[in-house]
Amino acid sequence: MPSVTRILRRNISSITTLLIGVFVFASIPGQIAVFDSGDMNPVTARTLPYMITSAIIVISLIMIVSDVVETFRSGADHSATEQKETTRYWRVFLAAAAIALWIILLPYLGFNITTILLVASIMIIIGNCRWWQIALLSLILSVPINYLLGIVLRVYLPSGSLFG
Repeated sequence: MPSVTRILRRNISSITTLLIGVFVFASIPGQIAVFDSGDMNPVTARTLPYMITSAIIVISLIMIVSDVVETFRSGADHSATEQKETTRYWRVFLAAAAIALWIILLPYLGFNITTILLVASIMIIIGNCRWWQIALLSLILSVPINYLLGIVLRVYLPSGSLFG
């Protein structure tokens, strides 16, 4: 029977991500104001943050539950025989810092530039990516999301006070 502390230790990054997701999800109404324009458009400024934090919460829960199920299915505690994977927690904190910096820079640099910088910085933090992969994925994620949100769904995205 595996110990609870071992399960917690193996899932500390998923638990931390889950708690941060829940905190951000709960703080969205206090951070993002919604102005009623009279039209019945269900997409507001809160839609994307709710979608992202919901995905973070669900994925974290799936990771935790799947690890617990796998641990109990294996039956015995194989901690002596399994390879110990070193978790680099500084990468988690760097990713959280990159997201916080994205939030801070968004009004000044605009959605496109800050999203390109966020994706590039996350990929650099993850590591093992070539420069062309970083550039290509940054553009592939930023431009279509900007088109989808800005033009199709008509969500206001900041263009940046330095450029507008």
